Amino acid sequence: MSRLRDPREHDDLLNYQLKRLLRLGGSPAIRLCEGQYGVTRQEWRLIAALTEGGAMSPSSLAERAEFDPARVAKTLASLVEKGFVCRVTNADDRRRASVATTAAGKRLYTQLFPQLALINRRLMEVLDEDEAAVLENLLARLTERARQVHAAGGGVEARADRRLGGSRRVLSLAARANDSPRLDKLIVRDIAVGTRKSH
Repeated sequence: MSRLRDPREHDDLLNYQLKRLLRLGGSPAIRLCEGQYGVTRQEWRLIAALTEGGAMSPSSLAERAEFDPARVAKTLASLVEKGFVCRVTNADDRRRASVATTAAGKRLYTQLFPQLALINRRLMEVLDEDEAAVLENLLARLTERARQVHAAGGGVEARADRRLGGSRRVLSLAARANDSPRLDKLIVRDIAVGTRKSH
């Protein structure tokens, strides 16, 4: 049986294999975006979405880019400061503003996208047309399945609440349940070290 369908170690997991591909295949794109054009991968994603989709509300942009709304707000602030995105006020309702790419943002898109497409073609040249079509179909099916699994909670009941300490709190509770005071002391020490570093 395929190790993707029946993983035997963590490197067999689909998410790890996709992450490896993203890291190796995306590295040239990141160097291009950051080194030559001064934008992060997240900033580029929003510039591309706005250039291709036109002006839209920040919430619509978050949905299109599949980003958390808070991350979109932070990234948009950076793009406005860099001059690639501007806010567009709704004439009928001034409280409802949209965002759009500026002339500089559109110019960046026309310069950067062809270079990213070239990187993509270099990666895909190991597959023939039929294989590429199969991969495209499989990725679409896996993405849709991932959405279904995500919507159903992924079979995971416990969720880390970052406002209450996130994974550190869960680990601390687990240590207490196992009567492991040493582990609790390590957690307290780590938190103390992190607090000192932040000052």
